[in-house]
Amino acid sequence: MRILCIPYSHTFSHLARPLAVGMELLRRGHEVVFAGSSGKLKHAENAGFAVHPLFEVNPQVLYGNIRAGKLRFVSDADLEHMVESDVELIRSVRPDLVLTDGRFSAQISAQLLGVRHAAIVNVSSTAYRAQPYIPMFDRFPKAIAPDASTLRGWLDVLNLHLEMTVFDSVMSSFSRWTRKHALAHKVTATNCLAGVDLTLMADIPDYFPTRNLPPDHHYVGPITWSLKAPEPVGWLSASHGTPCLYVTMGTTGIPEFFPLLVELLHREGVSAVISTGGQVDGLVSPDPSIWIGDFVDGDLVLPKCDAVVCHGGNGTIYQALQHGKPLVGMPSIPDQAFNMRRVEALNVGRTLGWKEFQQRPNRIIEEIRKVLDSPGYGSAAAGMQAKLARYNAPVMSADLIEGLMTQ
Repeated sequence: MRILCIPYSHTFSHLARPLAVGMELLRRGHEVVFAGSSGKLKHAENAGFAVHPLFEVNPQVLYGNIRAGKLRFVSDADLEHMVESDVELIRSVRPDLVLTDGRFSAQISAQLLGVRHAAIVNVSSTAYRAQPYIPMFDRFPKAIAPDASTLRGWLDVLNLHLEMTVFDSVMSSFSRWTRKHALAHKVTATNCLAGVDLTLMADIPDYFPTRNLPPDHHYVGPITWSLKAPEPVGWLSASHGTPCLYVTMGTTGIPEFFPLLVELLHREGVSAVISTGGQVDGLVSPDPSIWIGDFVDGDLVLPKCDAVVCHGGNGTIYQALQHGKPLVGMPSIPDQAFNMRRVEALNVGRTLGWKEFQQRPNRIIEEIRKVLDSPGYGSAAAGMQAKLARYNAPVMSADLIEGLMTQ
């Protein structure tokens, strides 16, 4: 097969997952190419993949809209530009299948050209999530509607219906494309990141449950791809037995966070490996026990760490849990807040809001201490580690893609 991978390449997690699946497909003898506009695509080139230029929405605009709580997260003009760019690229590459991750125009483009389409997506970005994205009834008395009660279940169903209806109505560009071109597979703002023919959910049901799941949606487990970076030198020997943290805010974090955190960790005598994701220039460590770099191979350092501090990104949470490490999350966009609600529900970590941190930065140290000093968080993380060990996501994804193409 010839497979065209289109991630939202400005966000490393959306690039890393197709890279992991692409490597498995390449190993099986398929031709795999990538497309996008971000400099992060150098990782695809370094892995041996050809890369085609393709228009992508400016991340400052996209994440600015999302952080501002705008339901119209992309303009009609940008969506049309994306579809036109997709169509031109697909006609040029002539793939047997398009594999996307975060490309919300792909369902439209694939149907316009009649090409098979698979997508990697989180349960939170599907119409089949069992947990509300925006909990509207959280303040409803637990005494009347306990978490596991029938009433709470009905409240969640109502919540899900309301939030999807409002989102699809406000961000109506997708449904207009569906009507205009009589697309067989209805595209909405809620389902736009899923696949037309196959949806690979990079989650496990214990972490993100679903409801009414159709047969073309499959749990494959977390899909991770680590940068091949050397292990940071000296940080562990300089820690003198103090707690050790792995800190990453992905590539969608807030740069002002890092200097504040470094100062706090130094003052408290906590050692850390800090991956800035290339978001901060000139940040110097005040102590050998605090290592700072642009990118880190988390799989190398996590076995030697006690906990993770992160942005609440899905990939980082799963990477922490794959190593049995509890975490403290500081979400700055709704997806991350959604993830962290599940982290707290499963007792594998704690959440600190960005505004709370700004008002009193020392809160992050308090949350870290709570996670480190309460053995229940570590035990729950170890339990999730055992469940995650049952999944081999790249292999399962490649099997499903090959199975789709034989139908």
